[in-house]
Amino acid sequence: AISLLWALEASLDRIMAEGLAARFARHAQLADRVREWAVKNFGLFAEVGYRSQTVTCVKNTRSIEVKALNTFLKSKGMQISDGYGKVKGSTFRIAHMGEIQLKDVDELLAFIDEFIMHNAQSIIVY
Repeated sequence: AISLLWALEASLDRIMAEGLAARFARHAQLADRVREWAVKNFGLFAEVGYRSQTVTCVKNTRSIEVKALNTFLKSKGMQISDGYGKVKGSTFRIAHMGEIQLKDVDELLAFIDEFIMHNAQSIIVY
């Protein structure tokens, strides 16, 4: 479809304007920020050597209800992903790729912290 080719061209223009090295460095910075927060507040699912620079899978060690968290985040214009398969509910994923900036990640993490602080009733025990 022609519209997809135009969208690809626009995306590639943004990527090249930023520069590949700068884009990869930004993704690494975002990954580090999310991982730092996850280790402090939850835990990381992937072992060292298997962690992605574009999405972090967080262990849901606090047993928060991811669906309730996403309802809250959607009211703020944000969203995360639940785990899937055998780890659904016991993990959740935070993306940090594409056009996302450090301020976006910091805002998301602050909203998750706010949810945890003010919604203790949404924490479930497995």
